[in-house]
Amino acid sequence: MKKVRLKLGLIGLFILTQMTMMAKETIAIINFDVIGSNYKESQYISMVTSEIRKLDTMDVIDKYSVAELVETNVEPGKKCFGVKCISELGKALEVTYALTGSAELTGEKLSIHLRLINPVTQKVVESDYSEYLYEEEYIWKFMEMSVKSLFNEKVRMDDLVVFNFDKAKNAELEGPRIKPYNLSGPRFGVSHITGLNSRILQSSNPGGYNKNPTMTVIGYQYEKSYLYTGALQAVFQANVSLTGLDQQLAIPSLSLLNGFRTVKYGFEIGFGPLFRLKQVQKGYVDDSNTWVAEGENPDYEGVFSNRLDSRGDYKFQPGWVWAIGRSFKAGNMTIPVNLYAIPDNDGWLYGFSFGYALHK
Repeated sequence: MKKVRLKLGLIGLFILTQMTMMAKETIAIINFDVIGSNYKESQYISMVTSEIRKLDTMDVIDKYSVAELVETNVEPGKKCFGVKCISELGKALEVTYALTGSAELTGEKLSIHLRLINPVTQKVVESDYSEYLYEEEYIWKFMEMSVKSLFNEKVRMDDLVVFNFDKAKNAELEGPRIKPYNLSGPRFGVSHITGLNSRILQSSNPGGYNKNPTMTVIGYQYEKSYLYTGALQAVFQANVSLTGLDQQLAIPSLSLLNGFRTVKYGFEIGFGPLFRLKQVQKGYVDDSNTWVAEGENPDYEGVFSNRLDSRGDYKFQPGWVWAIGRSFKAGNMTIPVNLYAIPDNDGWLYGFSFGYALHK
């Protein structure tokens, strides 16, 4: 019987220990000193509360309970920001930690200082002081970064290079106004084909097209940013287009480009594979410099080659495209302008395109 009681006692002690270990620490946001900002103390407290709850590492005491205690224990007209005063309020609330903070806006710099205090020892156990290049619409982002930094959580480098005051200034940016922007949207332009391909397009002989080598291009570009350092943005771009609609043609193509863009000035360069649907015919050039299709001379035993021919079969032809450009901003609209070139043994293709993208 004694052994059974001993086992039950050990099991109970184990369960109690586990429950104690699983219990979250508690925290109370006591107050927030605000200087120069349009946001009120209660709004800053709400933001800090929300960001700490997102971390899901502590239980945050209800702000109304804290406000009632402060109103009862702090004399009207007096401030409670010292470690001793904060500790006393923390003890009254029976929390593990008490947090106090300040936000001061000076020109374009917002300074946020957070202090985490242990009420029992009356000491600051953690603190974070951060300076941000201020833009009012990103106030929540500033608070998220400060709270993460206070609790040693990872802050995204993409956010630091844009919002951290020193990093943004060193990158010669204009702060949060310059962001990694997305230029997905429609594209319009014109292309010009040179060399042998140009002569075949203009030819009215068999195999020719009797078309103009300069054609319109219409398409859509999708892009996705995968690297942002503040001054430079790297993007993946996919472009689907139709060429020659003005010539009663519809030549489809798909390009997959890797691009780099300077965020402040909008200069960019891109390069990558291209896949075009092309009408080709197997044949050879005879002694009189005339193109002869494979079926026209079955006795020919020389080397055949493929080239553009209106009598040929449609095939997807791989290629490579180089592109340079610049993006111009007009309010909420960005207008990308690009020049591109596609190498080809039978004649290079050169093009010009522009488009637009709207940003909220």
